[in-house]
Amino acid sequence: LGTHQLLRDLFHLVDTDGNGWLNHDELSAMVSLLGTPEASIDSQELLERLDRDGNAKISVDEFLNLLEDNTRLKCSLADLKRLKKRLAQISSTAGLNGVSLVEVDCDLGAGQPGAGAGIEMLKRAIEHQQDLQKMSAGLIAEIRGEQAPTAHAASAGQSTTPHARHIKTIAGVMHDAANLVCTTLQQQCFPLVLSGDHSTAASTIAGIRRAHPQSRLGVIWIDAHADIHSPFTTPSGNMHGMPLAIACGHDNLSEARNDPDPVTRKLWKDLKQLHGLESAAIDFRDLIYVGVRDTEAAEDATLANHAIPVISIEEVRRDGSINAANRCLSHLGDVDLIYVSFDVDALDSTICKGTGTPVPGGLWANEAILLLRKLLSDPRVCCWEICEINPHLDELTTMAELSLGIFRAGLEVLGERFSSTSSSHAS
Repeated sequence: LGTHQLLRDLFHLVDTDGNGWLNHDELSAMVSLLGTPEASIDSQELLERLDRDGNAKISVDEFLNLLEDNTRLKCSLADLKRLKKRLAQISSTAGLNGVSLVEVDCDLGAGQPGAGAGIEMLKRAIEHQQDLQKMSAGLIAEIRGEQAPTAHAASAGQSTTPHARHIKTIAGVMHDAANLVCTTLQQQCFPLVLSGDHSTAASTIAGIRRAHPQSRLGVIWIDAHADIHSPFTTPSGNMHGMPLAIACGHDNLSEARNDPDPVTRKLWKDLKQLHGLESAAIDFRDLIYVGVRDTEAAEDATLANHAIPVISIEEVRRDGSINAANRCLSHLGDVDLIYVSFDVDALDSTICKGTGTPVPGGLWANEAILLLRKLLSDPRVCCWEICEINPHLDELTTMAELSLGIFRAGLEVLGERFSSTSSSHAS
């Protein structure tokens, strides 16, 4: 009974068009995912072996004979269980049929203003690239019924919450941004998030969880910084250093150095519940870093206590970007969905000055592009964010070219993933 139920579950996952039959293409996809090294059967042969009534398609009753005469397919029950898990993960994003550009124009969480201007800079750069214009027009859909959230340091005035600067205004932006990301996913679109500073990434995570409350979410954080401080541990009060603490529901009281005021404590508690679930938005085990190289002691303690892996720049350079991406995806092998967050300060400060906190010893542009291309090709990736582009600090005037190259590479991958439906957005 257990084996038959497993096969029935598999049948419904493989039957992607839901017509109650498996065709050659669906069987081919299953065989490629099964991928047992010993298997010596192709999809056509499997179709002919299972097709007992000769109608060139497989019913659920015929599929139940999959493990009979298993000398060619050579798969075990454990193989089929792994296949079921993989198919279930893929099906989590199977309904997405295009990309929506989500703008979160907020620079209040950074130490220096101007990160919000990076969104407009990147959009203007895209307008001058005919191929990108064409690609964007054919792939990127409008988000219906939502307004992009905005908050700028220039008009915010002095913060009265020193251990989480501007938390009240940022919390309002985060509520709107979470709604926007959730709505985008509910409209069956992939959110490509262009944000100012990194603080609002917590709302991106919250929006994903609202749209998929039953799914386990993994996070790949590509950044020079760990961004896992709380108001209790922050040395600066800048909220762009706190998004992952919000997402993980992590106060880190054992490393506390601050005594936040009541307003900060209340708003901080609310932000940790922004995703609308009782447990934290993500688990520490479902987080992995790439390129982190500038942390404080409180963050180091969190990373050590929860065994959060960090793939260093040295490891990326030694093993290659593709291997680094594969390590990320392997670490998140049990999650259903993946969010990839890219802070441009992950890039080396010799090529990237146009960001609030540049750090030496970072990724080269080609390394970042290869890494992102591999990550975004994984069907579980349901959202990608780029942030902390600050043209006001761009002494080298390289940010437009760098960010455009990264955006182009990511959009190409997403175009390949959603190519079967992109024509509907162009019409």
